[in-house]
Amino acid sequence: MTTSIQYPLINGRKYDHSSVEIQISTATVSKLYMGVTSLEWSQTLEPGMIRGTRPEKIARTTGEHDSEGGFSLPLEDFAALVGDLGNGYMAIPFNIVANYSNEGQQNTKIELIGCRITGHDGGSEEGGDPALEEVSIDVMRIEINGVRPVPGMLV
Repeated sequence: MTTSIQYPLINGRKYDHSSVEIQISTATVSKLYMGVTSLEWSQTLEPGMIRGTRPEKIARTTGEHDSEGGFSLPLEDFAALVGDLGNGYMAIPFNIVANYSNEGQQNTKIELIGCRITGHDGGSEEGGDPALEEVSIDVMRIEINGVRPVPGMLV
């Protein structure tokens, strides 16, 4: 069944960063992080090409899937996350669930599954801006409303 999004929007709203609730879960702890100032993700599926004796493609493989992401949060929230992960925190896997919802709209759930910290940058400077930590992550897979990007993925 195909559905379409109705335009113009009656209530005029789309999701923004204030529409999201972000939960980070380790093997032992699951917390809402209200201080997350940004969350990004991306994934790709690069098929292998088969040309044989032809200049054009004659077939392609399913390909190789990859996903990554990142987020930023205040320094004290990052320190709490590091404490939850514990020693070896950059090698400990965790999941991120972002639930987007606005009144009158259908909810959208983005799951970043099997995340590991691959790097982080922080600092502070004069002025009223908060001290933030920018965190990059490797992600095993990203599901949108429970839908996997590639058929036959491991659970």
